[in-house]
Amino acid sequence: MTNEEKDKLVAEVIQGFDFEKTRKMMMPSKAKVSIDELKVIARNLLFMCLEHQDREFWWAGGMHRGGLCACYDDKWGLSLNYIAVANKVRISKDKKL
Repeated sequence: MTNEEKDKLVAEVIQGFDFEKTRKMMMPSKAKVSIDELKVIARNLLFMCLEHQDREFWWAGGMHRGGLCACYDDKWGLSLNYIAVANKVRISKDKKL
């Protein structure tokens, strides 16, 4: 994928994402972030994902990024998500599935 194609894809995702709604839902400590700042964060995360197309699935972001999470996978392509709550459960590698 060329840089021009990546720019176009990222711009399309950012244009289709509701940053205003996301900002309203953010935790009060993160809500001071402007829409423009959220777009910069989103753009960086989206480009980070596009750099890892050599994998079936890749994500970047999470609660430390204000809840924004960019994902790339072979089936659905590139996406941007807002995660309002994180609840991490770890399963030991020793457990057999």
